[in-house]
Amino acid sequence: MLRILIAFLLVLMSAPCIHAARDVEFNVDLFCGWDEYYRPMEWTPAEVGITTNLTEPFEGVFTLSAQQDGLNTLNIVHNVVLTPNQRLDLPLATKFDFHIGKCTLAIRDKRGRTRWEQAIDMWDFSAANRLLKVVQDQDLLIGLMGQPQFGVLRLKDETVCMSPRGTGNVCVGTKVPRMMPWDWTGFASLDLLILYDPDWAQLRSQQVKAICDWVSNGGTLLLVLGQHPLPQDSPLADLLPFQVGDLRTCEIPSGVLTEWGLDAGRPAAVPVWSLSAKPEALLWKKVAAPDAGYLYGAGYAGFGRVAVLGFEPSSLGAEQTRHTAEFWTRQIAACLDVQPSAPSIPPSPYGSQAGAAGRRTIVAKEQAPSDAGQQRMNENRLRIGIAQDASNRVMEHLYQLRQMRPVSIWWVILILSALAVLLGPVDYLVLKRLDKLPYTWLTSTGWILIFTVAAYYGVQYLRGGTMQLRAVSVLDGIADSNCAWATYYTGLFAPRSDDYRLDGLKPAQWWAGVSPTREEIWAYQRESAMRQIYCVQQDGANLPVSLPINIWTVQSLLGESPLERMPFGAKVQRKEATATVEIVNLSDSPIVNGFVLWADHYADLGAVSARSTQTFDVPTRPFNAWGDSARPDGRSVRVPGTLMGISMPRYPGTFGEQARNAFLAQGCLNRTLIMHDYLKYGAALVCVVFDNAPPPFTVKNRSYDINHLQYARQLVLNRRE
Repeated sequence: MLRILIAFLLVLMSAPCIHAARDVEFNVDLFCGWDEYYRPMEWTPAEVGITTNLTEPFEGVFTLSAQQDGLNTLNIVHNVVLTPNQRLDLPLATKFDFHIGKCTLAIRDKRGRTRWEQAIDMWDFSAANRLLKVVQDQDLLIGLMGQPQFGVLRLKDETVCMSPRGTGNVCVGTKVPRMMPWDWTGFASLDLLILYDPDWAQLRSQQVKAICDWVSNGGTLLLVLGQHPLPQDSPLADLLPFQVGDLRTCEIPSGVLTEWGLDAGRPAAVPVWSLSAKPEALLWKKVAAPDAGYLYGAGYAGFGRVAVLGFEPSSLGAEQTRHTAEFWTRQIAACLDVQPSAPSIPPSPYGSQAGAAGRRTIVAKEQAPSDAGQQRMNENRLRIGIAQDASNRVMEHLYQLRQMRPVSIWWVILILSALAVLLGPVDYLVLKRLDKLPYTWLTSTGWILIFTVAAYYGVQYLRGGTMQLRAVSVLDGIADSNCAWATYYTGLFAPRSDDYRLDGLKPAQWWAGVSPTREEIWAYQRESAMRQIYCVQQDGANLPVSLPINIWTVQSLLGESPLERMPFGAKVQRKEATATVEIVNLSDSPIVNGFVLWADHYADLGAVSARSTQTFDVPTRPFNAWGDSARPDGRSVRVPGTLMGISMPRYPGTFGEQARNAFLAQGCLNRTLIMHDYLKYGAALVCVVFDNAPPPFTVKNRSYDINHLQYARQLVLNRRE
């Protein structure tokens, strides 16, 4: 009997182990950011690898949940089909808060039952134990893919970043081709992407398209050509402002070596891919080759910038490796700091401010200021950037609702005073006259219940009202091209707490929650993100399933997507003191007003009816978006256009501060700065505002009021040789 009892106890003790072993059905790996580097509250890549120990195929959903800001938890849902003994790689993109705590991974079957779940601690007050490395606003984040040669990996140790916010670090995050993002949002946090002689055969078409989309939306790319020729049918070949020619042997001139910080006394003959500018290309940097074409060049591509180095720099010889820091700082600085150099370009009216407008550049450590180390930020503190500060101001417009205003303190004082009077003298005098003083415990309870119910329904009335959908949209495009992008800031208020389902969402849209952010965030001030936003991330889009809304709040969303076409077309012809502007309104909504902006002048535009064409002959007026404005007497007055202490562009006429906030907000800032770079080359920027434009989505089975402020900007190029 004793033996049977001991055997029974052993079986009971081993049962949990057997059950746990049986539950290990999935193995999941998570890789976040670029070598763990990420920018808080911005899109960042998250690669997930899943293998299964099941013997049969499994169909279900994978969920990645993480706090994305102080209010929202973003739950990414992706449909998966797992095959035994085969690894499934999911190239996702998500957002992480600055002081994110746990990231939860889960696998559920088709019935919604959880089959596997794990919570990963992402943050630790010891920087060495963190799974994520924060990139501050004054830091430079470089993504690298390909052959990391010629000291490019040493940039984070040998260089620093100079920015208007102070001196920061240079962060280099590498990725193998297999783990490159499949969507443009995976590159959104980068300041620069270096493709260093990549093996193009290892890149999928989705990854190349993601790079092209990111560049056209304001990204910066440095392509280093080497032994792997760029396929002529690649979308990246169409994006480049250069035509890549034949491979030839060329000796780098000593003057070019000196310009690049290399040893001019050691010239070398290296294989060079000859570069020639495309007819429509707009270039700001060119280094000519001795025979023909260019060794290096940089130009615009949509709203982004592309630089191409025609040879692999390690072929210069081992003697030049002592100067790799100087070499790369010059190449990268040329990509990041755009300055017109062609003789035919007139002097820039912006002066030195164009390069200081939120732009970062890179220098060798020995060239940095002596107090550079004192300017670096505390690793446990985050200072938000220009884009997030402007986003806060845009959301202030979304929150301008009667229901969101704080209740006056006088109402509280009045209610409490009335309750005190009723519970005190009134209750006492009435019961004493009726000779019912012992019933005071009943009447006092009744008064409290009445006031509680009245307060509840009173707040319901104050916070109720009509459901409202408020939005601020910015649509940007370049005339006579297929480059067009949209950014949507939306706020949804509802009189009843519920989950509200959205309709009318379009493919290729990327939505996430957005909330106001303090200018400085400390790690110990962690907030609990109570709002759960579920989004299905599939087929190049991230679309919300539903929005949980409480009557005390406005649920805000930020959406970004490419556009098939702009809602208006424009043609601009400028004369000496006048301009002729033709506006074609392709939308069903009328244009209220607008303006056209050049580097040194602007002109106001009038209204244009829906589905109509209007031609304006308007006088031009002196105007400098970077601070100089003309007074009525013709004299120029300095009006600083700063945001968070950094020089930023401003806008004329009725657009003013509201439009400026929208143009500089998250999702629009890079495009805005590139647009102003184009103006230095004679381009014109036409901006209009639409009245009662349809919102970017609708709410299923609900009636609501719409307040949509839609701006649309279009660049009209005037290319010069």
